[in-house]
Amino acid sequence: AAIAEHKLPLDVILLDDGYQTAIGDWLSLQADKFPQGMEPVTEAIRAAGRTPGIWTAPFGAAVGSRLFAEHPDWFLRDEAGEPVVGWVHWGVDCYALDCTHPEVLAWLRETFGRMRSQWGFDFFKIDFIFAAALPGRRHDPTVTRAQALRRGVEAIREAIGDDAFLLGCGAPLGPCVGLVDGMRVGPDVDPNWHPIWSHDLSMPSTENALRNSLARAPFHGRLWANDPDCLLVRQRGPDMDLVLNEMRTLSALVALLGGMTLDSDHLSAIRPGRLKYLRQALPPTGVSARPLDLFENEMPRLLVLPVVRDWGRWWVAGVVNWDDRTTETTVRLSDLGLPSGRYHVYHYWRRRYLGVTDDAITIHRHQPHETAVLLFKPVSDLPDLLTTTFHVCQGAVEVAGYRVEIGDSRVEMEVVLEKAGRQFGEVLFTVPEGWRAVEARVDGVRRGLRLVAPGVVGLGLTLEGRTEVEVTFER
Repeated sequence: AAIAEHKLPLDVILLDDGYQTAIGDWLSLQADKFPQGMEPVTEAIRAAGRTPGIWTAPFGAAVGSRLFAEHPDWFLRDEAGEPVVGWVHWGVDCYALDCTHPEVLAWLRETFGRMRSQWGFDFFKIDFIFAAALPGRRHDPTVTRAQALRRGVEAIREAIGDDAFLLGCGAPLGPCVGLVDGMRVGPDVDPNWHPIWSHDLSMPSTENALRNSLARAPFHGRLWANDPDCLLVRQRGPDMDLVLNEMRTLSALVALLGGMTLDSDHLSAIRPGRLKYLRQALPPTGVSARPLDLFENEMPRLLVLPVVRDWGRWWVAGVVNWDDRTTETTVRLSDLGLPSGRYHVYHYWRRRYLGVTDDAITIHRHQPHETAVLLFKPVSDLPDLLTTTFHVCQGAVEVAGYRVEIGDSRVEMEVVLEKAGRQFGEVLFTVPEGWRAVEARVDGVRRGLRLVAPGVVGLGLTLEGRTEVEVTFER
């Protein structure tokens, strides 16, 4: 209901862990939660215009599950003949399935086939995939661990078909290439910046999740759609310890890396001042920024997203301060790989125009765990669209049209903005020396422009669906 109320462009509603009676017994539902079965759930999701999705951990079964009780021969065994524990799920041992066993593969096909054809799910998240590749004695000892895992994923893909979306999670990446549509590329995000055990890079934390998302950014759009895990934007409280700069860094990097954008916040309880950070990351661009110092720093500090449209080009850079102290950071155009020239620079989070540079820009008071999102736009001799503030990538998704008519002493510009939901923001224009903005209209209604800085004017507006902005300049 909150998604519809806020008109958020979230396409999938995913039913997470907790619907099943036990890990492994996926078709056995908790009757008190689903008294009429699963079909009414998927029908309601689809009626709301969303895609129904479901979470499973298909390569394991809880010690008390019916699956393990009825088919103990389907599981990996250690040298002593004991079942191999794949993972511990909320305090319960889950044993790893043997995906070289023909009956296991048949069971996987039957289970996922029913979820697809009878229950009506079109999106499947499969978690703890690594369990199928654990060491142990297998039904077919000639199959490698990687091959065993791949056989299991192949059985699931065969059952759901090529037109369903398959999202992998908790996986050795290589064996899943070509089978999954999306892949979690790091550990769980956590409402804490640092992990509880500081030297464990696999522990849930925002820092750890971002480390892996940056390192695996080149996979996005080549192997699959990268899943960086959930974006957390809720206000601070008992279940949210991220300070504002940390939350903004998570939002900025998720947006700049262009992969899947997921949210698990209680959307109806989020304050408008926090919900805007989710809006500013939606929809994803689908194109990943490039970490520029990936082979120099364990935690890349600089990434850049080039944006090219018929009507112009610009670069959006993320400059990260991973340190626990405030610093001063200088970014050179050459660091970003920008062509030589003069560029307008705009600081997105601070909503501040930083001027024109042909060499470098310095971020003063670059705070701990803050990501400065900087837009670099080539300087033009004519009035130009500088940026919009409705999305972190500043025009890459929300500018649906652009038209300009240039005369000897007059420039008429029309910008069409299009974005789901209701969102306040600003459109900024550069006004070269000798020019002045003489009129602005929003959907045909005359509006005033504010002076942002010498040579830059802004127009604040509420974008709800589609809006046309017209500005006339004269000299």
